[in-house]
Amino acid sequence: MIFAHDQDLGDDGRREAESAARGPTHETERPLLPGIASLRIGYRYWIFGFFGLFLGVHLASGVYVVGADERAVVRRFGGVEAEVGPGMHYRLPWPIDRLDIIKTTSVMKVGVGFSLPAEESAAPSGMELLTGDTNIVNAALVLQYVIRDPAAFLFQIEEPEAFVEATAEGVLTETLVGMPIDEVLTRGRVAIQERVKAETQELLDRWNSGIRIVSASIMTITLDRSVVQAFQDVANAMADREKVINEARAYASNLIPKARGEARTLLSEAQAYKQQRVADAVGETSRFLALRKEYEKMPDATRTRLYLEAMEKILPKLQLYIIDSDKGRVPLHLRVTGP
Repeated sequence: MIFAHDQDLGDDGRREAESAARGPTHETERPLLPGIASLRIGYRYWIFGFFGLFLGVHLASGVYVVGADERAVVRRFGGVEAEVGPGMHYRLPWPIDRLDIIKTTSVMKVGVGFSLPAEESAAPSGMELLTGDTNIVNAALVLQYVIRDPAAFLFQIEEPEAFVEATAEGVLTETLVGMPIDEVLTRGRVAIQERVKAETQELLDRWNSGIRIVSASIMTITLDRSVVQAFQDVANAMADREKVINEARAYASNLIPKARGEARTLLSEAQAYKQQRVADAVGETSRFLALRKEYEKMPDATRTRLYLEAMEKILPKLQLYIIDSDKGRVPLHLRVTGP
């Protein structure tokens, strides 16, 4: 092989090049030309430079930033190495360390007994459950939860949403089985929510799920259509009973104070009447005793005076009829001086 720059050499150089190209039969090897040696050295520099650049980029890829509402979990060869908060951090590049970033302040929802609808206006149907008095109700409940422990959330449970839903369904079923239908549909709704929240959280903590339940809200609890009307009649009757009881209590609350007031009035009047009668009796007694003394002194005069006073009291109340006896021939005698 003859290079282009060999043309500039002399005849001796051309002969040497031709003899070197004819084969390895030449007794001694000649050193490489300066151009080929510099080219090989340049390739080495490029390879080392590219490798160094790749290594630098690969090491720089370990820098990562965690947001204010996020937590990061660093795994080293599969095991959890660290759990870091917001800010800029560094980890060893892949395949040594792997990084998982999770939002820990986002509130997530899961439907219990139904799938969360795409539109908020859609009404959930719920699942059929049996109450303590063997009535069937359709119940739907929504759980809201946040991630409390990112490492446990990532590696302790599989499909967290389905796990939370299944756990809450079991708790809701057990809760309704221990309650009568009247309590479920009326005053027991808040108790159901609190019990589902507390017992679901207890089970999630037992499995080390890393989840914290924020709230449990009942979307609907309704009866089966076949018994809705009958239950409505019973509910109306109970409402009427409560209404009548409340009206009776209100009437009693109004009547009892009134009766007590009238009783106090009657007692006061009776006491006054008693005192008046006693005073009258005492006065009559004193008057009688005084008349007795006067009668003992002057019996005739006292008797006549008493008679006249009695007639003054009686005569104004009487109608007097004077009858002519025997056409005026018999004199009419009126005794007004005494018996």
